[in-house]
Amino acid sequence: MILLWLIVLGGGFVFYWIQDANRLKPELEDLLETETGVKLRIGGDLAWRLWPPLSLVAHNVEADHQNQSWSIERLALDISVASLLRNPGQWVVQAISLSDAEMREDGDLLEVQSLTLQDFSPGVPAPVHSQIVYTPHGRAPVPLAMNGMLTFDPAGKRLIAEGTRFETDLAEGTCDLSLAARPTPSLRRPPATPAGATELVPLALIREHDWAGTCDLSRLVLRGEPFTDVSANLSGQGSRAAIQLGFPRFLGGTADFRLNIDANNDPVLWTLKPDLTNVDSKRLLVWLGRPMQWLAPLAYGGTLRAEGSTEAALIATLSGQTRLEGGQGSIDIAGVKQQILAVATLLQAGERIRRWPDVWEYQRLVGDWRIQRQHHLLDFKLDNLTVIAEGDYLPDPEEVDFAAELTFSNDPAFPVFDVDPLLFGLPIPVRCQGSVGNPTCRVDQQAAQRVVASALQNDEPTGLRGKLERKIEDEVPPEYQEAARSLLDIFSRSMQAKPGDN
Repeated sequence: MILLWLIVLGGGFVFYWIQDANRLKPELEDLLETETGVKLRIGGDLAWRLWPPLSLVAHNVEADHQNQSWSIERLALDISVASLLRNPGQWVVQAISLSDAEMREDGDLLEVQSLTLQDFSPGVPAPVHSQIVYTPHGRAPVPLAMNGMLTFDPAGKRLIAEGTRFETDLAEGTCDLSLAARPTPSLRRPPATPAGATELVPLALIREHDWAGTCDLSRLVLRGEPFTDVSANLSGQGSRAAIQLGFPRFLGGTADFRLNIDANNDPVLWTLKPDLTNVDSKRLLVWLGRPMQWLAPLAYGGTLRAEGSTEAALIATLSGQTRLEGGQGSIDIAGVKQQILAVATLLQAGERIRRWPDVWEYQRLVGDWRIQRQHHLLDFKLDNLTVIAEGDYLPDPEEVDFAAELTFSNDPAFPVFDVDPLLFGLPIPVRCQGSVGNPTCRVDQQAAQRVVASALQNDEPTGLRGKLERKIEDEVPPEYQEAARSLLDIFSRSMQAKPGDN
């Protein structure tokens, strides 16, 4: 009977305490501010849900924090009944759940469809389940499902996720991460993003938080290509962030990308160090949207730097140097073949070039690519052919204007293109202009004439004139050799003459 009376009296006390929920608004707002460090406003009514379990439900909760605007349609706190009986003024929150929440910041939208924290207590890991949709400004929505253990430390304003499983349309895996608000965040505001442009990374997050963590990604989709078993290491401190992605299987080979972001710099400074090994060149070019007939195990590495916070700014400021090694393979040379044939025709030496295959089986393909913003310099060797190209890349509307020189050597260590010996050591000028995907390349006729004329004036035995004179001695009857040399002089002078000269 005593136990029965205690239950009745306790139940009556709890009923009295919870019968007018709206009078608890000030206490609940103070509780939420104490636990989260954020001032919240409850615009709607409070209501109790008695079973199961005992919950206090708030509607239309709003908050403004660090340029973020929050609105929560429904927030529920599961309260321990025992804690109410022991001390009505001290609640123990067993779980937190919210639904239909939105966060807006600088055009970005974060929609929390549902989020539940079980056995929640500050400083103690709690199971978390959430369904989120993140829509960056000007981009497609990214849905995210997350399940794991989450710890919130209000004193250090730190979130810790352990063994957290996540899944999106583009990636899924498991992460261990920690995120903490910087005690003295930078007072500098990032430069305004140009109208119509999209900020590549949230600069405010980098400047105002420190973080560290690792992720094992069972699936990562980049440019429509799925990659598996990708490792990620993330760190950020003092407005600087570092990201490393390791691909044990990357288009037939392996790849490692290291990216450093210095948000303390204005504009933001990016440094990328790619390292590709034994990558299938054909698959890589298709993946990059530049398909061509090239089959080889490709190695590629170097350092690239850029500035800015948008894709357009990064392309316009890209600088650095990278090296390519194409191993042994095959490559389409039909375009090069046509350019060389145009010069060879001037010297009546084009028959051998016409017999070249369109796809060349090579032993050596190496090159260096130097970039200084929009100015580019390429220097590469394909067996005994050296190509040096210099010019400009215009990102909008993606056009190139390059001047190149193609030179053949007679190196017996590599397969030698079958050319007339007259062409050995003779630079062949080519000009490429137009769209990146399909530029128009042609021999610069005036430059070619100057090159040939200069070579004909060179009296060195190994020069073009020396080679032609030896051909005259070897192949022209003695009585016609003097006339042949006179014709060679006339041809040399005609090469030097400017258009319109008599």
